[in-house]
Amino acid sequence: MKASELGAPETLWEAFFELCAVPRPSRHEAAAAEWVVGRARKAGLEVRRDAAGNVLVRKGARAGREGAPLVILQAHLDMVPQKEAGSAHDFQRDAIVPRLDPEDPAWLRATGTTLGADDGIGVAAALAVLEDPSLYHGRIDAIFTVNEESGMSGARGIDPGFLAGDLLVNLDGEFLDELCVGSATGQRMSFRLEAGADRTAPVDPGAVRFRVGVSGLRGGHSGGDIHLGRANAIVELSRLVAGVARGSSARLVSIEGGSVPNAIPREARAVLALGPAEAAPFAAGLERAAAGLRARYAAADPELRVSVERVAGTDSGPRPALETETGSRFLEALAAAPDGLASMMDGMDDVARLSSNIGLVRSAATEDGNLVVDGMLLARGAYEDELDRLCDGIERAFAAGGCVVERVARTLGWSPDYGSPLLAAAREAWMEALGAEPAARATHGGLECGLLRAARPTLDMISVGPDIRFPHSPDEAVRIASVERFYAALRALTEKLARRA
Repeated sequence: MKASELGAPETLWEAFFELCAVPRPSRHEAAAAEWVVGRARKAGLEVRRDAAGNVLVRKGARAGREGAPLVILQAHLDMVPQKEAGSAHDFQRDAIVPRLDPEDPAWLRATGTTLGADDGIGVAAALAVLEDPSLYHGRIDAIFTVNEESGMSGARGIDPGFLAGDLLVNLDGEFLDELCVGSATGQRMSFRLEAGADRTAPVDPGAVRFRVGVSGLRGGHSGGDIHLGRANAIVELSRLVAGVARGSSARLVSIEGGSVPNAIPREARAVLALGPAEAAPFAAGLERAAAGLRARYAAADPELRVSVERVAGTDSGPRPALETETGSRFLEALAAAPDGLASMMDGMDDVARLSSNIGLVRSAATEDGNLVVDGMLLARGAYEDELDRLCDGIERAFAAGGCVVERVARTLGWSPDYGSPLLAAAREAWMEALGAEPAARATHGGLECGLLRAARPTLDMISVGPDIRFPHSPDEAVRIASVERFYAALRALTEKLARRA
């Protein structure tokens, strides 16, 4: 489809569709950054790049508004690369293909992949503001950061000179009728099992191999969707296999699932080897356990599928396998480690307070014939002491499974300031544009605001956006009508701030 079919705001939709044609998974945003630079220069705007790869676009004030405060608009260039099972989409090469949701054409989604409205709509909105000839505005800086979704290295390494003002509007929100005023602290963690010659050995040629898979899950954002009770494919696969294999001689040959720590895994699979006499009871036990799993998630994940198939040796993944006790301990650790929702915010039925998400696991054979299993997870918390205790429990669980655990990167939270002058101005602007007062709420998701405030402590910040559902999954969609209303509110806020002297 074409951007022109979506109506107003035309410049925003045009920019978003152009961006969809530029591959930009996290850590691969160079082409998207160059696209922003080219578009800004074509509009006659000042452009800068910093060592981290972030882009700054500056627009001078309208005549007579030179004394108005500088307003910073901020969005991130990267997107979470998630695709449907069986898709051949290459996120480093192929364009995102937007389409109307066939079940509800009021929503725009992508063909078989994440749409990238998180945060492509924010990027497009910032460019639309910069290119709006009728806008009444003061000085505007637009900052486009890199790698927000995979560690926030852009915000961590931002040039302090990029933050020249004290008013920052983050454009990474997901609810039209909300002004986000705070976000959770996030802790990325890695776990690694290195099984040497004493804990691995080649699979016996006479062994029976089974590939067990969990698929068909909804997945979603590990912050915004974690409270919905959806299944984590890695965790449920581990529980399924560990429970049935307990007491047998089953050996773990390979395991893989998920792709990034901030997306709830939708698929996972493992290959196990057993003695011929154990094969039939093992398969029957899996079928019984699978029926219980499907019943448990009938509402939250109705398309959940469990597959059990015998495979030939050449299809079984890495040649070495973990010794029975080593593999059992590792699977038990995956099954028992804290995952999912831990608690909700007091008085809020849709905002999590504490959670964790095991988002990635991969096994690989080493050159010397041993086996290594790596994984990543992301824990989030509104309160740092609670988050630290949760991370301690995660470390203990994986250590019991023979893993080395590392706390890789901490994302700073952002505490709400309900007395913020910027928040007050945004409430007025949203009232003018939407005809209703927006809610001021915190999010369990991670935002760059905490890191940006660390670089400039005087920042007064809010985060805003249109209605985006199910980001970080192939079901991601943006409500088309909300984009026009969001842009109207953003324009109203920009003009309101321009009237300040």
